[in-house]
Amino acid sequence: MCFTETHLDDNILNYDLSFDGFDTIFRKDRNCFGGGVLVYVSNSLSVSRRADLEQQNIECIWIEIRDPTCNILLCCTYRPPNSDNLFWKYLSWSIDKASDKSNKIIIIGDLNVDFLNIPRSHPVNDILTGQLLENTIYEPTRVTQNTSTLIDPILVTNEVSVFDSGTLVVDQNISDHKCTYISIK
Repeated sequence: MCFTETHLDDNILNYDLSFDGFDTIFRKDRNCFGGGVLVYVSNSLSVSRRADLEQQNIECIWIEIRDPTCNILLCCTYRPPNSDNLFWKYLSWSIDKASDKSNKIIIIGDLNVDFLNIPRSHPVNDILTGQLLENTIYEPTRVTQNTSTLIDPILVTNEVSVFDSGTLVVDQNISDHKCTYISIK
């Protein structure tokens, strides 16, 4: 895969993607074949990009959310359906680095693994167990005529106090996935 880093001042396209109250946008675009990941940050939050935690071989963005009482590391990632097991190795490396910096970690994104039916031998189980991560989404996030899968989990370490999490229906003209959300204390 090939990626380019895009910053708010560098790309006029960010204007087309803007929302009131979310002036900070972090993007990691593929420069070939479309795709990439994007994180919107509320103006009320103090954040910084943590490129030192990002693995260049996968689509992921890490940001640090700073608060007077704690720092939270958030990763937004996408795993293409045809990815090999190297994705899990790179993601695990990235999470290991993040856990050296904070015990409060949140991972969001489309992992293209059905968390309702993960085989025991799947590499994601090693990551969940090794990093003490728990999925906070319990219902399908992608529903078609023939399938109903949970492929957009929100993974958190047990140090993150989750108040609420779930899914929201999205217009099918926008996405074939439900939106996931998490509220933390």
